[in-house]
Amino acid sequence: MINKIAHWKPRPIADNRIFVAAIAIVSVGAAQGILNSFDVFGSKAITEILAFFACAWLFPNEPRRKWSLRLGAGLIATGLLLGAIWVLFIGFPGRYETNFTPLTEIPLRFYALGLVTSCIVAPLFEEKVVRHLLLDGASYYFGKLAATIGVSALFAAVHVDAIVPAFLLSVFLCAGTQFFNLNSAQRSIIHGLVNFSMLHWVIFYPTIRDFLKSTLGSPL
Repeated sequence: MINKIAHWKPRPIADNRIFVAAIAIVSVGAAQGILNSFDVFGSKAITEILAFFACAWLFPNEPRRKWSLRLGAGLIATGLLLGAIWVLFIGFPGRYETNFTPLTEIPLRFYALGLVTSCIVAPLFEEKVVRHLLLDGASYYFGKLAATIGVSALFAAVHVDAIVPAFLLSVFLCAGTQFFNLNSAQRSIIHGLVNFSMLHWVIFYPTIRDFLKSTLGSPL
């Protein structure tokens, strides 16, 4: 009996994918709230990585492109390009409304945690839950276009400080799923590098601004 339970997995049908994705999202939110009440360091990373592994164990199979050096380089280039586009069209124009935190004011352990959480753990969790399980399940009932819009709207609603960029990024990643068979790990490379660019824009812009001000005599 124990052996059967250990090897039990839900059938890979649309209803089960949506149900597991919903449970994962709610469970992560609840667990983070509990851990935060006890001031547990890294609660977001802990809960999301556990949820990712649970979902990956329950639903390990998803279409994917075969890994290659060319694919890896393309994913990295795409992530960095999208990050640069965000900095150019969103980060830089909104610099006067942004609360920047220079790297010198961030304790090393918080910087390391932020790097791991935003660039590795969160992309893996969100790609598996949102653009694998939810997108697959919703596509079965509503079609790929409606599912892409609905899933991306949900993703954007969670990212309240960047609704439009989050929606557009989600649409792009959904397209990567549907037209290029990128799996969760492959999409997470793009997603993680976009987050990497955003994180380091907030950290390093004050240094760049002060350097240019001292050398050029004008603020950036």
